Amino acid sequence: MKRTLLILFVAGVSFAAAGLIVSQRQTARHAAQLAELQAAWQTKQAELEAALERAREQALLASTPFPAPPAAAPAAPARPSPAEIIAKLETLRLSPGASSAHTLRQAVYWFEELAQAGPAALPAIREFLARYEDLDLDTAWFQGRGSRDRLPLDFALPPSLRFGLFDVLRRIGGGEAEKILAESLTRTGRGVEVAYLARVLQELAPNRYRGLALATARDLLAGPAPFNSASPLDRNHRDHLYGVLSLYGDTGFTSEAQAQLVRTDSQIDRSALKYLQQTLGAQAVPIAAQAYQNPQLTNSAGKEPLARLALSYVGADVQANEFYQKAINDPLLTKDHRRNLIEDLNQDGFPDPRNLTANDLPLIQSRLALIEQQAPAAMDDANAAAFKEAYKDLVNMRDRILRPPAPAPVPGNPAQGKP
Repeated sequence: MKRTLLILFVAGVSFAAAGLIVSQRQTARHAAQLAELQAAWQTKQAELEAALERAREQALLASTPFPAPPAAAPAAPARPSPAEIIAKLETLRLSPGASSAHTLRQAVYWFEELAQAGPAALPAIREFLARYEDLDLDTAWFQGRGSRDRLPLDFALPPSLRFGLFDVLRRIGGGEAEKILAESLTRTGRGVEVAYLARVLQELAPNRYRGLALATARDLLAGPAPFNSASPLDRNHRDHLYGVLSLYGDTGFTSEAQAQLVRTDSQIDRSALKYLQQTLGAQAVPIAAQAYQNPQLTNSAGKEPLARLALSYVGADVQANEFYQKAINDPLLTKDHRRNLIEDLNQDGFPDPRNLTANDLPLIQSRLALIEQQAPAAMDDANAAAFKEAYKDLVNMRDRILRPPAPAPVPGNPAQGKP
């Protein structure tokens, strides 16, 4: 009985243990299955949340207004080539009124554009200058008397198309630009261009083109005036050429100038006379005196310029005094010419009549003595009145040097003016 109970107890315990083991295994399996399900759910949940976030972002983007992308900026217009710029300059035409100012502004603009092109503009400029075509632009400066005495290098507005191109070459500079300027110097037949080009080349390369400029000026002086003599630029053709000789201090043309002094129309070549005076000074007086005797000079207008050359040296040169006294007593000269020659004793020959110095006193005294000698024997009332006027002016000039006016009082300086 006890053995049976023991067997039953052991069997029960074994059964219970087996059940426990089975239960534990089932629990572990269930736990693993649950963990696997949880992991799968978490992955699915993450995917759903990500999809939801993407949907929200797309909805936000769809509802937000964005500016349209900027349109591409239009390409800058291509700048005209140097040849095209010159072609535009060739079409410019001046007319009276406001349109003329507009045309000149256009010219200045296109010349500036050409200069900005730099060396790339040189071939087109050379090609145009070689054609020897031109167009007058602003010639106002050449209308006055000052254009006979000097020629500036800078113009507010170019006087002609060719002058504008010369200035562009000058601004570009360099050996090739110099070469084009020198080519133009040898090819031109206009005195004004020779004078301008000579000065430009002298500025760019001192004395390098001296021989070329002198040879060109001499050749043109030996020939007639340029064909386009109606242009204001050609008005003082020979003055400009002689100015080139004076620029370089060349005296090698004095014989030719003397031979050209009396023109075939019984007038004096003032350009040649001016050159002789500039280069020879008082030594030109005998040349002028000899020309004064030329039988071709049969009128006062022809003789007066020669006597005026002598006037510049009256009181300082014996030959000038003799020639001058003969001229002012020449009945062939008009009263007006004689009067002006006498009254201008107070200005011709003085370096600066408006700013006299002690250095001017000897000339003043010499001319006062000449008037005192000549006035009593004046050939007529015109000369007598002119002597009186000139004497008064010369005395005033002497007094201005010897007794200068007291300085004007300075405001607020009580000491000034007290003895």
